[in-house]
Amino acid sequence: MRGLRLAVAGVLAAAVVLPAAPAAGVEPAVAPAMEAAAPALPATLTFASFNICKVNCGDEAGFPWSLRRERVARVIATSNADVIGLQEATNNSTQWAKRQVDDVEQLIAPAGYEKVSFPLSGNACRRPRSSSGKLAGPSPCDNTSALFYRSSTIQQATLPTGGASAGIVQLGDIAPGQDARSASRSVMWSYLQPRSGGTPFLAIALHTDSAKDDVAEASRVAVGRGLTGWVAAMNNLAGLPGAPAVLMADLNSFAKRQPQGAQRQLTDTGWVDAFSAPQRANVRYSTVNHSATYGLTGFPSAPRLQKITKRNALGEAPRIDYVMGLGAAPVSYETVMHLNGRAFNPDFQASDHQMVKAVMTLG
Repeated sequence: MRGLRLAVAGVLAAAVVLPAAPAAGVEPAVAPAMEAAAPALPATLTFASFNICKVNCGDEAGFPWSLRRERVARVIATSNADVIGLQEATNNSTQWAKRQVDDVEQLIAPAGYEKVSFPLSGNACRRPRSSSGKLAGPSPCDNTSALFYRSSTIQQATLPTGGASAGIVQLGDIAPGQDARSASRSVMWSYLQPRSGGTPFLAIALHTDSAKDDVAEASRVAVGRGLTGWVAAMNNLAGLPGAPAVLMADLNSFAKRQPQGAQRQLTDTGWVDAFSAPQRANVRYSTVNHSATYGLTGFPSAPRLQKITKRNALGEAPRIDYVMGLGAAPVSYETVMHLNGRAFNPDFQASDHQMVKAVMTLG
């Protein structure tokens, strides 16, 4: 993984690497001519982003993981998403699995979802080990992100370079200018491809720092500003220049509070927010159930419905959870709501966030 991180940094810095000269008396190898690949067909797929709320985040509100875990699985299983990016799917232990993310993995396996796989060397957040192989310290990361795909429709891509098609990096690998707290957050990425053929694409799940101070905001902005260049570098290393990318993220940023925030930096550098899709559903519900203004503390009995006003004629609620595409066009967007009348359906009230879902056409 260190090699990958250094390679990406090298591409981002536009370093030029010259091929090694052949040894004396050795004929240089001649690469065989490659046939031009047929252009990949566009693919229309469903993507979802879901902050599932870490193991103990609902305890004080009476929503412990023991209650929420099957609800999380139910929300995912009924989403029909082809690819899902999770946040706060942590390495914290539960009584059902060594890690929360493992618990989720086994719960949603019957619905046909698999977590992306990668070699241990591809994990920049793995715990250090001593020379004897024993664990020698905690993970260097704040582990929060995970990627799952529906195995009946999606597979991990085989890269032209033969390299790993997935891995974990740190936010600090994506962009400079972040504080240590932000830079150590994990980012999961994977090149995926429809089983029916079509465009290989880069899927990314990430979660920025939630702190409200200027330092955290500068870090979020740095991530938004730097992600496009990081994607281009990754695509070049993968042998897939110009491949589409889909971001599934909790950016902890929304336009009213942070008009120049991470979401704006992303759209200014080529990303398309799925919220701009021609078909939208439940846009009057926020993607998160926290609001000091309205006394919401994460697990209310009913969500707040945004008012329609002269300034907000469509009643669009604040959003901090996003699906965005680079080289992808949104077809539809939905804030996923499971309600009984105006109240939350308790069988699906799984987190202090709502899932957001989008249909995107790639390529």
